[in-house]
Amino acid sequence: MDDRSASQAPLFGIVVPSSGALAQPESIVTVARRADEAGFDSIWAIDHIVIPASGVYVFGEDVYEQLVVLAHLAAVTERVRLGTSVMVVPYRNPIVAAKMLATIDALSGGRLILGVGSGWLEEEFDALGVDYPSRGAATDEALDTVVSLWTRRDEGRSARFEDIRFAPAPVQDPHPPILIGGNSRRAIRRAVELGQGWHPTTVLGEAELVALADHLQTSWAAAGRRGKPEIALGIPVFVTETPPDPEETWLGARMVAGSPEEVVAELRRLAAFVTHFVIHVVAHTQEELFAQLELIGREVLPSARLRS
Repeated sequence: MDDRSASQAPLFGIVVPSSGALAQPESIVTVARRADEAGFDSIWAIDHIVIPASGVYVFGEDVYEQLVVLAHLAAVTERVRLGTSVMVVPYRNPIVAAKMLATIDALSGGRLILGVGSGWLEEEFDALGVDYPSRGAATDEALDTVVSLWTRRDEGRSARFEDIRFAPAPVQDPHPPILIGGNSRRAIRRAVELGQGWHPTTVLGEAELVALADHLQTSWAAAGRRGKPEIALGIPVFVTETPPDPEETWLGARMVAGSPEEVVAELRRLAAFVTHFVIHVVAHTQEELFAQLELIGREVLPSARLRS
């Protein structure tokens, strides 16, 4: 991730519509290209392999595979970073995942951001034949494997890779940044031990979000980690001149909604601790999606990037 000080402006990314009613090849590619052209810093894709019947009302039935989407978008964009928000680590063989991720980073010229999580949708684990209760331990071990293959470490569990060849390596040195998803102290501990930062969402109340961000900073320093951890906040945004209901949420997450000036003010306030905003554009039609993307790029980004 960029080596930026706390005084520097936050980065802004957009989640592409790779799931739900708006998940169409044209929409995915158009959002990625327009984000690239409009000056967004990153584009992100979510991760589900199958959708349990109980989850269709939230995610829809169409969910494009995350890593394939990012590989495709790497070829149709020039500048934006490519993020996983988040990759559910236990769903994939870690050696295969390491290979796919390294390939994306290599083919994109070093643009990958790896957001990871241990998962939460138990029915999806059951459908995939993956043990749900052991997902945390499986995530830790898989991340060790991925980093070992990327960096060719030979100590610990990576010793079993001494007699194999793994290439290409990622372009980024020492490897793509790893941001740990999750809204708990366990996620903070994993971020300090294994990652370069934290990727929460506004499902958390603001007080809890701030408390965990403070805990991350304290734990980071106590562990002797250099620099500052990245905090990439997943946040729904809706630009509207109609006063929104302050209690309204988007898929359970607190929205930032209002006029461009109100949205800018809220994002600049959150930028006191957030280094990268991962925006979920609130839209119900393709036309509304494109209109919101243009509004955010034109009316929000330039002012939100300014430091107060």
